[in-house]
Amino acid sequence: MAQETAARTFHTARRFPDRGGAGWKGPVVDYKETELLRKFLTTSGKVMSRRRAGTNTQEQKALKLAIKRARFMAVIPYVGS
Repeated sequence: MAQETAARTFHTARRFPDRGGAGWKGPVVDYKETELLRKFLTTSGKVMSRRRAGTNTQEQKALKLAIKRARFMAVIPYVGS
């Protein structure tokens, strides 16, 4: 029973718990949207895992690319502050 409770609390920590159905596209990921990108970074500046962030493979790849571009353009830092 304790393991089931732990699993449920883990799933509530996801960024997009309700995906909105089959037609849900997710947020538009752009390197200029720093507030959205910071939601997917840990306090130390690492990119969150797909499992913790609640994204699928395509969304995670788009996030990774946008974060790399934002870091290169000095919009967000490479390390956490």
